[in-house]
Amino acid sequence: MRRHNIKAVARRLFVEHGFHSTGIALIARESGVAVQQLYRDFPSKEDIIAAIVEADCKKFADLATLERALAARNRDGIMIWLTSATCRQEEVGDRLFLEIAAEASRNQRISAIFSDVRKTMSENISRAFAGLAASNFVSAEHRLLAEAFMIVSIGSVCTEALHGGNVAAASEKLIRCLIESA
Repeated sequence: MRRHNIKAVARRLFVEHGFHSTGIALIARESGVAVQQLYRDFPSKEDIIAAIVEADCKKFADLATLERALAARNRDGIMIWLTSATCRQEEVGDRLFLEIAAEASRNQRISAIFSDVRKTMSENISRAFAGLAASNFVSAEHRLLAEAFMIVSIGSVCTEALHGGNVAAASEKLIRCLIESA
């Protein structure tokens, strides 16, 4: 429960103040945990980010839904899984994503976490595209479609966070084109 509270407080503070302006002492104070206890739970800010990213990925990826759709060869279920990945409306999560991405460009540990998440998502999106083609084998074409899918998804997040407005319709249109080409 304490670790969950620390992650929730850190998430809010990272979004409000940025990664660099949010120190361990502030996270400890805002979460009502002694600094020493926080360090026992999370030895560094990077460990807090890693825990937040891991939890977000489990929630976002919804792999159980993808696995069920693939096992049943349920094309509609796979399509729903893919489109739900780009049609999120979570402003705070998107802002945190951008903060982590910016930090990944400067911090090797955060970059490694970010790369691992990207690789995992790419593998699962590739599997989804293979499933749409009624194949258990992931081909180079499926990987290429997954890469295009991730570019559209990340571009949507960046556009909405940086410029406001809703790009869901345009994003969904591009995703539908990718899905239909599978």
